[in-house]
Amino acid sequence: MSNDAVPNDRAPAGLLWCVLAACAVCGAVGLLLDQRLESQLHPYRWGPKKDVDVTQLRGEDQAEAMAQLRTTARQGCVIALGVIAGALAFALCLVDAVSLRRPLSFVFTPIGVALGALAGAGGGYLAMRLQERFENESGAALTLTEGIMLQATAWVVAGLGVALGVWLSSLGRRSLVDTLLGGLLAGAFVGVIYPPLVAILFPNDNTDRLFPEKGLFPSDPAAGSTGAFLFWSIFTAGFFSLILAGVGRRKPAAHVDSSPSGDRASV
Repeated sequence: MSNDAVPNDRAPAGLLWCVLAACAVCGAVGLLLDQRLESQLHPYRWGPKKDVDVTQLRGEDQAEAMAQLRTTARQGCVIALGVIAGALAFALCLVDAVSLRRPLSFVFTPIGVALGALAGAGGGYLAMRLQERFENESGAALTLTEGIMLQATAWVVAGLGVALGVWLSSLGRRSLVDTLLGGLLAGAFVGVIYPPLVAILFPNDNTDRLFPEKGLFPSDPAAGSTGAFLFWSIFTAGFFSLILAGVGRRKPAAHVDSSPSGDRASV
């Protein structure tokens, strides 16, 4: 009498489901986030002088305006990557739960989502602080190398949380070391590949930050429409899931050998 071995998600079908689920869920979430860019994600100001250009302010007024912009920029990065990482964790945990056919995996999926979202928020905050440091040192826009460092920092931190969430929802059926290593590698590869690729595909958008400044629905219709933000949410999630699913593997299920010796064996 033997139990069926857990299917290995390194197979093409397993990889495909992970990538498709990640792209679909993060694409839908990215579309919703994109509509909140101006009021929630982009740096913005408040108060009676919120509409006055920063260059026209002086002294304490200018310092207060810059402090407000830094605050809301950090909030935007925390929200954006936190939500996308949570959505990515949800997609991967759900695929795992369906594949494993274990009810408890569905129960633990919200915990995996929370871990991914918290790690993504932390990665977004660290990326924003790193960006502020680069801008303060050079006084200019980020270079490609700095953009890669920013993305890698954000996604490595987020990737650890997503990977830990996926491992937790698998109820120990995944190798912890392989899964965490997959999260680290996936985050690093996303950080290296995304900046040059988005700079080529969307040369007219400000893409040197954690996420592009313009989305599908810019507040000024004359500015035109762009899919840069949606590309950020879909490509990073899809590429991340491909690497994580390819590196992290499930432990095979043990079964009892039915041979006359009666010895236990495992596959």
